[in-house]
Amino acid sequence: MKENLLKTPEELETSLLMKRKKPFSIITSVAYRATALGKIIIGREKLLPFFLNNSRLFWRFANEISDELYGASYHTHNRALSEDLLEKWIPKDGSVIDIGCGIGRWCQVAAKYAKRVVGVDYNEEWIKIARETTKAENVEYILGDATKELKGQKFDLALLSHVIEHIDDSDKLLQEAKEFADILCIEVPDFTADPLNWVRLKHGCQFYADGDHVREYTLETLQNQLERNGWKILQHEKKNGSMVAFVAQREK
Repeated sequence: MKENLLKTPEELETSLLMKRKKPFSIITSVAYRATALGKIIIGREKLLPFFLNNSRLFWRFANEISDELYGASYHTHNRALSEDLLEKWIPKDGSVIDIGCGIGRWCQVAAKYAKRVVGVDYNEEWIKIARETTKAENVEYILGDATKELKGQKFDLALLSHVIEHIDDSDKLLQEAKEFADILCIEVPDFTADPLNWVRLKHGCQFYADGDHVREYTLETLQNQLERNGWKILQHEKKNGSMVAFVAQREK
């Protein structure tokens, strides 16, 4: 790995050891007693949605603050896509387009291995940040729509990292992506990573990982969407609450 939170498996194993007797917390103790009382007074069926919604809400707050505090380092460790994996799929002297590049995090990584990298995004502020923070000379950023701004150009690999879950007509985007590359790298949130999502769905609670999402994904739904749009999965990995798939155009 190009960057690792802990250098060796031994260090990770040591960091995950703990004493059987845990420190006493008065807040935890009160919370357990209040929950036990709540089960008696209002019942488990009514109490469960309260905890399901609030656990998701607090997870979201923790995620956003972690992003603010640790930035790129945090994102390196909460995604399925890794630098090692990206390097494997970029041909020598190849070209990469990052659709929905944000502030250019993956463009800067891809620039180490590709001859040409182009990042495209609608967000003017993000493109501004990407241009200011990117030192590699083989990276270009474009503000706008890739399907219009780069029409007729072809790349070895197209990145769509946490993009299609935000797009209303993602089928259309996957069809249009055939114009840009024969290989796509697609990363999406993994609905099954949190076992409570099954319960949230059953109880009609909020289960989306981000307020701007229009869908969440399982591996099966991602594969189904890709297949109906003419793509087949060559490799996939599930890690850290996300799924990444490298896909190729299906033979006609």
